[in-house]
Amino acid sequence: MTKTIIIGGGIIGLASAYFLRKKGLDIVLIDKGEPGAECSSGNMGWVCPSLSDPVPAPGLVKTSLKWMLKRDSPLYIKPSVIPALSPWLLRFWKYCSEDAYQNGFRAGLELSRNTLRLFDELQQENGLEFEMHRKGLLFVFLKKSYIEEKLDTYRIVEEFGLPAPAAKTKKEVIEMEPALSDSVAGGIYLPAERHVRPESLTSNLTEWLVANGVELRSQAEVTGFICEGEKITAAKIGEKTIEGDHFLVTTGALAGQLLNKAGIQVPMTAGKGYSLTISSPSIQFQQPLYLGDSMVTISPFNHSVRIGGTMELSGLNSDLDHRRIDSLRSSASQYLRSPIHGKEKAWCGMRPMTPDGLPVLGIVPPFANLFIASGHAMSGISMALSTGSAMSDLITSGKSTIDLSPFAPDRFTTQRSSNKERKVTV
Repeated sequence: MTKTIIIGGGIIGLASAYFLRKKGLDIVLIDKGEPGAECSSGNMGWVCPSLSDPVPAPGLVKTSLKWMLKRDSPLYIKPSVIPALSPWLLRFWKYCSEDAYQNGFRAGLELSRNTLRLFDELQQENGLEFEMHRKGLLFVFLKKSYIEEKLDTYRIVEEFGLPAPAAKTKKEVIEMEPALSDSVAGGIYLPAERHVRPESLTSNLTEWLVANGVELRSQAEVTGFICEGEKITAAKIGEKTIEGDHFLVTTGALAGQLLNKAGIQVPMTAGKGYSLTISSPSIQFQQPLYLGDSMVTISPFNHSVRIGGTMELSGLNSDLDHRRIDSLRSSASQYLRSPIHGKEKAWCGMRPMTPDGLPVLGIVPPFANLFIASGHAMSGISMALSTGSAMSDLITSGKSTIDLSPFAPDRFTTQRSSNKERKVTV
């Protein structure tokens, strides 16, 4: 039986393991911690194919330069990392053009075309009982001028079989969400979108994998590879090795570091996101909210609510800056009639970011059996099943029904290092 080694137990690794196991492959999933415990655990859980647009966007260069040194801004860049990050930032800003944005949006929508169907099948065919809500998504704005601007942005989703976004008046959004205050000017409703409790999704997927014969290796960090010519033969875990036929890297923001051990350069960095989960909240929201002016989000779950957002470029670290948590509270308060009270739990996680805002999916040249699926930024949960399905097709048949060329690993002129020592053990 063909054996696939998946390195990384976040939602992308779990989803890929699920689809590969469904095809009958022998799967070993390796994680340096516990599966589903990193960036997959504290995010907003949005399953929103309409929100498949890339992070770099027209006009972002000007606003990011204004925001970058303010700790409470939607985008904060830590001054001490700017010298090391400057090559990545220059590439990122290059993609903040209308053409790059539209091309990236279309590629993301194509990747997400089957997302909702795949989530339905995950529940219906396998009986997974993760928490999922079908309540749509409501954008709300304090400035009326933003409504038409955002409406224009998302009209493209109709081309991909999704319902058209609908503009809502101030009265309508308050009727839909009574927790909103009179300061809101109106909003936009996206009816097809959903959200899941990410922890329940990852734990249910993990249980299914174990029950169906997938080998999980927790607290095990892959430190390198052994290769013969243009083929990976084994992954190194400390002094031990594990052999396989295919190797799939799904380590999120750390994927660049791991591939570097095989002489491959992929411009991946971490865009740290923050969230605040409030148990037994004093306010029960009717649907997830996108607070458009401040780029803060709210997800209502069973018996809790989560406020999240911000993008912090501060390197690869899990340091939690409580000032960013405070900014989430203050941003939400601008839109709400009253503060949210309850037991609070703060969290931060490293979103994997590429300069063009698109994930890196596919075979990693020059190797014939090394694959990557990472770089989903803020769409990891939303794109997980479509990514896992596409990667399982690619690994087993060499092709995918989805055009993966916009996500090609070598689109950044990725090349293997000329270091001779890496040809045997890397």
